[in-house]
Amino acid sequence: MTTTTLAEQEEACLYDELRHALEEVEEGKQRHKMLKHMIRQLKFAKWRKERFHWFDQYFQNVRPVTLWIMLATGALMPVMLFSIFIWVSLWVE
Repeated sequence: MTTTTLAEQEEACLYDELRHALEEVEEGKQRHKMLKHMIRQLKFAKWRKERFHWFDQYFQNVRPVTLWIMLATGALMPVMLFSIFIWVSLWVE
């Protein structure tokens, strides 16, 4: 899970990296290619921050009981599915 400060730090780091990369590379195709790559990274970081905002908010407010129920359900689901598979296969025979 990413927090908003972590996402902002990552975005600031990408902007700094873009500025340094543009200073190092001369004009031309290489600079244009690097610029497009960095813009893609920035758009992805922004998209990820917006997309996971609701996810982060939910897990900041989740209670331990809810978390234990989710873990127990996830752990027992394969056992239940396997049991149902065995029961159905015995019933079909």
